[in-house]
Amino acid sequence: MDARKENDVRTDVMTARSVEEGLQRCRRDGVHPALLFMEQAGVPRSVALRVLCSPAYFRKQDARP
Repeated sequence: MDARKENDVRTDVMTARSVEEGLQRCRRDGVHPALLFMEQAGVPRSVALRVLCSPAYFRKQDARP
């Protein structure tokens, strides 16, 4: 069971980097290319969709240690 809270520090550095790159691609190319990139990079579809479809929840700064 995953005990992390929704706003916890990102612990998976590779996923975090892929999400950040996906957000940049979203701004540049749109949602669909960004979603395809994230899926190919191994970001879980539910995470990619939540991030791309909820810009109000974009992280304002990197919370990684």
